[in-house]
Amino acid sequence: MSTGFAGSRSMDERRRRRLASESSESLEDSNEDIVSQNIARTHRFAAGQFPLRTVIFPRRWKLALYYLPVLLCFSSLIAADLYRPELTRPDSALAGYLSLESSPLSHVLSGGLLLISGQLALLIASLRTLSLHDFSGRYRLWKWVACGLFLFALCTTTSLHQVWASSVIELKLFDWGPHTQLLAWMVPTLVLGSSVALMTYLELRGDRAGLNMTIIAVASYVGFLTFQFTDNLIPGAAYHHLIGSGLLMFAHWSLFTSLLLHIHYLLYRSVDLPEKAPSRLRKMGGEYLRRRRIRRKAKRVAKAIQRKQQLEADQLEQAAAEQDRLEKEAAAKQNQPKPPAAVKDPKPASEPEELFSVPEEIQASEPAQVEPQSAPAKNASQQKTQQAKKKVRVDQNHDPEQLKGLSKRERRKLQKQWREAERQNAAEDESDWS
Repeated sequence: MSTGFAGSRSMDERRRRRLASESSESLEDSNEDIVSQNIARTHRFAAGQFPLRTVIFPRRWKLALYYLPVLLCFSSLIAADLYRPELTRPDSALAGYLSLESSPLSHVLSGGLLLISGQLALLIASLRTLSLHDFSGRYRLWKWVACGLFLFALCTTTSLHQVWASSVIELKLFDWGPHTQLLAWMVPTLVLGSSVALMTYLELRGDRAGLNMTIIAVASYVGFLTFQFTDNLIPGAAYHHLIGSGLLMFAHWSLFTSLLLHIHYLLYRSVDLPEKAPSRLRKMGGEYLRRRRIRRKAKRVAKAIQRKQQLEADQLEQAAAEQDRLEKEAAAKQNQPKPPAAVKDPKPASEPEELFSVPEEIQASEPAQVEPQSAPAKNASQQKTQQAKKKVRVDQNHDPEQLKGLSKRERRKLQKQWREAERQNAAEDESDWS
């Protein structure tokens, strides 16, 4: 019974875990300078263990010695088929060999390039196994990519997908109309290819050059499949086979170039899983949205400031108008003549005569009878008037509209003047009752 780490599924994964633990222990015991040196040594680990440095050059532009001849070869095939009627006779053997429709030359070259691409995928998988931090085994993805490329090369060389489509039609497994033979192999290819392409995108997101070439390859494959469906809608039927072959060969070349560039990245940059690089399109879009939010916020602040200034100006105008109105009312009150003081009615002169004419007994008895009745009534009426004065507000007889638009100090001053006037009036009333 074998023992190992929990969760380990293969010998290389246990070895990678052991190397990672040893490297982490050594890094903890060293200082910062040694840590940076060990990390740099880890990044250059693959480049020091393989003789690929003699084949994959350190300068990336020197890799053009590999992928440019392939592009020139495919371009020469398309140009030879385009100018075939002018260079050869129609019934010659060379004309049939250069034709992209009947000649197996393009299929053989495409299959050979796909076979080399599959081998590059296996090389990438072997380089990724050297990563000390790939504990999830992401390097296994490249083995599936290599298997898919080998199958693609087989179908391109032997037309195995056409045999599968014909078998589907003969067995009547499904019927999709006139495009059944095309959809029979395209649907499973798209299902498997889209999943593998998404995982490959996650692997290549740190390698900008390899990722861009992979996106171009996928776009070329999609363009070729779209052209297969819409070739009857595009004018120039004599050149349709040239357009389709050109798109397919360019897609093969882009895929080969992306894998070559990614090998260069793994050899001279890092064998670890690349970190997610910020998208340029997303960065530009985020910068545009940020500036747009700043402009909108500036507009809102400017509108708020403008409204506040307008409100303050309106309040000042209203206060000035109210002050002018109060000054005019005060001047009008000062210019009005004071009403004459009320003259008390003198007692009638005949009252003493009446008193003298009344007998003494009746005159002596009347005050005793009248005083008990008139004194309580007078006291009750006086209490009612005092209670009514207590319940009445000090500023009730004045206009409350005069207080609007004034400051707190001016309102207090005006209310104080009204209270003084009310006290004087109350004092005069009490003196009148007394």
